Amino acid sequence: NESCIALANSSYLLLQFKDVAGSKRLAELALLLLEKLQAKKYLPRVYAVIYAGIFSWCYHLKLSDKLLWQGYQDGMLIGDIEFAFVNAISSFQNRFLYGAQLTLLEKDIELCRKRMVENGQAPHIAICSALQHAVSKLVYFMGDPLPETDNIMHEKESLELSLTRTNFILDASIYFYFCIVEYIFGNYDSAADKIQERWIMEKECCRTSMYYGSTDFYDCLICVAMARKSEKEKWVTLAKSTRSKVKEFAKFGKSNCDHKCLLVQAEILDVEGNAEDASSSYDAAIDAAEKSGFVNEQAIASERAGDFYLRHGNTRSSHYYDKARNLYHQWGALAKADHLYKSTPS
Repeated sequence: NESCIALANSSYLLLQFKDVAGSKRLAELALLLLEKLQAKKYLPRVYAVIYAGIFSWCYHLKLSDKLLWQGYQDGMLIGDIEFAFVNAISSFQNRFLYGAQLTLLEKDIELCRKRMVENGQAPHIAICSALQHAVSKLVYFMGDPLPETDNIMHEKESLELSLTRTNFILDASIYFYFCIVEYIFGNYDSAADKIQERWIMEKECCRTSMYYGSTDFYDCLICVAMARKSEKEKWVTLAKSTRSKVKEFAKFGKSNCDHKCLLVQAEILDVEGNAEDASSSYDAAIDAAEKSGFVNEQAIASERAGDFYLRHGNTRSSHYYDKARNLYHQWGALAKADHLYKSTPS
């Protein structure tokens, strides 16, 4: 019976070497064996590894939801508490990354976090709290637009998330969520500081949390934003390096990454002065994100297009800003929609 776990773990190991085909074969074997042997007590472990692993690399993140949630529910029923929560967190992470409705996500996270506290799952509580914090900022943060040097994730709140300083993989994951929120609210200096800290952490790790191309995607966007401010050559070089990694993920995860590739392409074209090609790439990114159902990244692409046209003195910017606000609202990022309304021309 334990062979299904061994196959699932081997599938995940092959992913670290980018052997996607081999990983898929072993995952399929693990699932077949799990079903044939009716090894239900191993289901949470197999599902956690496969549906947060190769499955999410190759297929739309939304397709993993029900299966990861089943892994959570079965794990709680049979007493495999640790892997029950691994499944739950993976489900929450995927929902956040593909743009599931944030207010519903927050409620599910809070319910699960309370159960983690009851069961003494400290590492899971840390990552769950970081994700909940990010969601809450997008939904509830209210106030006037802040200068870029201010930090949405205030120092006191950051300390409350209690970075371990010893579990570098966990800390890097927590920083990833910090970076997304900082970027979305336009705090590019803070976001850049955090990705550089995370890169240092990742040097201490035997593996990194790549989140199916999302980590490199946001890193690239942050690098381009910094290139518009200072040290252009340095940041453009870093942006191109991270863009190449996003392209690698797009080779086997098109539904998750095609629109990401188009948006980072548009951003790099713009910062290098190729306005004509950048314009068409922004539209292509928006359309591709809509097709894939990533409402969050469709909103980001629309906002970046608005910024692009505003920089070029084109009144089309208002169309894209309106579109972005509507999409942020649809996502449930009510605070961001309000922030965008207050910080852009009417």
